[in-house]
Amino acid sequence: MLLPKYGIKTAIIGDGEYLIKCPHCECDTWSDILVISNYYHFFYVPIFPLYKDVTIFCKKCGLRRYGAPFNSTVFSDFSEVKRHYHNPWYTYIGITIATLFILLCVTFAIIGAISGYK
Repeated sequence: MLLPKYGIKTAIIGDGEYLIKCPHCECDTWSDILVISNYYHFFYVPIFPLYKDVTIFCKKCGLRRYGAPFNSTVFSDFSEVKRHYHNPWYTYIGITIATLFILLCVTFAIIGAISGYK
């Protein structure tokens, strides 16, 4: 059996309760939310985060909306809400490894140029 070596995975960032306009009952009501980060992985190592989405549970009508975008169309006070939900640190491991590798190569190139080796 071949296992996938790359693709998109999800990580739960957090949950909360916010005043949201429900798309079903069209009322501004308190809803429970679950914020999820989607990130790209290669050989099971997270490379970089792609986007966030939200699962909404309306307390008035019982609507459960999965995969709603994490943006101002869902939240009226989006600038306040987004401060509480950040991508997990480990979703940046691939970018960190690539950056460290480039910095290491540049450092060795500079050291080699200073010492006169080719």
